[in-house]
Amino acid sequence: MPGRRAAQLHDRKAAVTDYRSASQLGEFKLCPERYRLHRIERVWERPAAWLPQGLAVHEAAEAWERSGRTMSLDEAHEVYRESYTKHTNRLCEETPRWDYWFSSGPYHGEADIERRHRLGLEQVTRYVHYYTVTAPQEVVWTTPAGDPAIELGFEINLDGVPVRGYLDQVTTCPARPTPWPRDLKTGNLPGDAFQLAVYAIALLLNYGISVTIGDYWMGRSGKPTLPYALTEWTVERVTEEFHQMDAAVRAGRFEPKPEPAKCRFCPVQASCAYAAA
Repeated sequence: MPGRRAAQLHDRKAAVTDYRSASQLGEFKLCPERYRLHRIERVWERPAAWLPQGLAVHEAAEAWERSGRTMSLDEAHEVYRESYTKHTNRLCEETPRWDYWFSSGPYHGEADIERRHRLGLEQVTRYVHYYTVTAPQEVVWTTPAGDPAIELGFEINLDGVPVRGYLDQVTTCPARPTPWPRDLKTGNLPGDAFQLAVYAIALLLNYGISVTIGDYWMGRSGKPTLPYALTEWTVERVTEEFHQMDAAVRAGRFEPKPEPAKCRFCPVQASCAYAAA
């Protein structure tokens, strides 16, 4: 996944005039003021060990898939270790004081880094096991151009609003021949299906594939969620969501939505005048 981190960093800078993404819209709906501080002001972000864990699991999964699933588990683990170390070191250079890092329950700073190194390796093991033992019939779809649909970049235009992103995976199997979007999650289950809906629209507009379902593969359980129905997320509805967000950003409307549960884990809380935690 060599381009994923660079794409994420660029996505932070695409705040006002460039393009939109599912992650931008999700953050804006969570708290517009957080969006402003994060993506426009680009203030300091409190680091957390779960960030390199997520990136490294994604990179190991991509490397394993791009090998045609011939890579050994040990080799996939090594991809994870190298990625985890790289991203952790980058965050440590930016914020070398452990007491400034997010804690995870009783695990603080350095202890959580060590812990999540192990947790990520376990998730890579679950990923390989799922696709070799539990459901080997589920494979990554191949685009008409012959590219494996893993970390598949896309760009669509929704009535004047450009939207970009990366699909973690597009999956297919003999029992369900129509490809569907699958997103890898190393943490909690997302609250809704909007991210999958955006991916479904991208598949429709770029490849003519009418997608009705999508799911999340959960690293904690080692299996996908039940399918999310996406039929209500039409092109028109998704377009409306992005237009509302785009108009608010361009107009400078960033209403804060402080709530203790949200503010507690907000990475830009230290720069926020409205923080509730």
